[in-house]
Amino acid sequence: MDSQDFYVGDASNTQSCYEYSDFGGESQSQLLDPLSQNAAAISTDLGDTESVEELQFSQLSLGDAHSQVYSSESESDQDEDAGKQPDHACAYCGIHNENSVAKCLSCKRWFCNSTGNSSSAHIIWHLVSAHHKEVQLHPDSPLGDQTLECYNCGVRNVFSLGFIPAKSDTVVVILCRPCASAPSSKDALWDPSQWQTLIHDRKFVSWLIKVPSTKEQIAARAVSAQQIRHLEDVWTGNSSATLGSADAEEAADVQKVLLRYEDAYQYQNVFGPLVKIEAEYDRRAKEAQTEDGIAVRWDTGLNRRKLAYFQLPKYELGEVRIAIGDELRLSYSGALFREPWKGTGYVIKLPNSNSDEICVEMTTMDAPTEITQDFSVDFVWKSTSFDRMQSAMKKFAVMENSVSEYIYHKLLGHNIELAELNFRMPRV
Repeated sequence: MDSQDFYVGDASNTQSCYEYSDFGGESQSQLLDPLSQNAAAISTDLGDTESVEELQFSQLSLGDAHSQVYSSESESDQDEDAGKQPDHACAYCGIHNENSVAKCLSCKRWFCNSTGNSSSAHIIWHLVSAHHKEVQLHPDSPLGDQTLECYNCGVRNVFSLGFIPAKSDTVVVILCRPCASAPSSKDALWDPSQWQTLIHDRKFVSWLIKVPSTKEQIAARAVSAQQIRHLEDVWTGNSSATLGSADAEEAADVQKVLLRYEDAYQYQNVFGPLVKIEAEYDRRAKEAQTEDGIAVRWDTGLNRRKLAYFQLPKYELGEVRIAIGDELRLSYSGALFREPWKGTGYVIKLPNSNSDEICVEMTTMDAPTEITQDFSVDFVWKSTSFDRMQSAMKKFAVMENSVSEYIYHKLLGHNIELAELNFRMPRV
């Protein structure tokens, strides 16, 4: 069987929307079997598929990861073993088979195509959680360090990419959904009706990124869905965090919530740190929504304040929420022989059917109206709601008359009889 070619375009990346509904896709029973055989033929230089699998497993260096599942090794031994893993090891479970991992180009982390104890492959779980969409294969994989993108237009959103086998059955072409459905003179080379998504059953198709073998998954680090979600949250503020450090940080800072509390002081000591952690997470999530390379159109309002009109791609994709009155910060890095500038303003207009622009009324009068390109937009975080929570718990702990006796015992989880209210029913 001839080696199967792999077409990817060199076009620049373009914006596209997330399409999480692509996880399921249509049945690929008619295509996956011949494609899997063709994909195996790509690696003929490594021998047959069985010998390749044995070679890959023999090269694993997980060390004590297998004993981590069946025995109680100390955390220090596990951390030392994790440090010996290569750079392309899965950030969740540690699997580092070159044919089973892929690199997220947004955060430069590697993830495998194994589901483990979750319902989705680790690479898919991360892409959805972090709202990332660009993936690159490993250089030592049969297809090389290819970046998954549309052969026709260069779109790199993996949730909208699919493949079409050429009519000659020796070529697989990666196309996005719009390009596959649009009429083209290239239709003579492939049949658009055979288009299938690259993501099937919440994982990449096996001929593109191999699913780790059962032996590899058993030897990998056991990780739960809750641990994955917590690690993704920690990465928003600490990009160098690992699964072990995230678990240790959570155990050290957070106390378990109780069903009953002795007094209001214990209630505050438990919920105070939780509110603080939630506030820190909300702040990091807000600051991570920064947009660069924004084009601004300047105008002057009736009150002689400067108005900045611009479009936010993340808002159009639904990744951020903006309301009238939200405070935004515009900044300019200082290119084009001008000093750096920074100013804040409040949203007074949102995109509608007539315009896709957001309007911000600036509070400063020194806006660089002569410059319209290369601005950055930051979301200003407000701690008002979290400050009110902390203030309310403090008053609840030190002020006896802050709430009624009934509400006091109900909040602490004490058993108390229902309070009866004496009042007169209004006459109709």
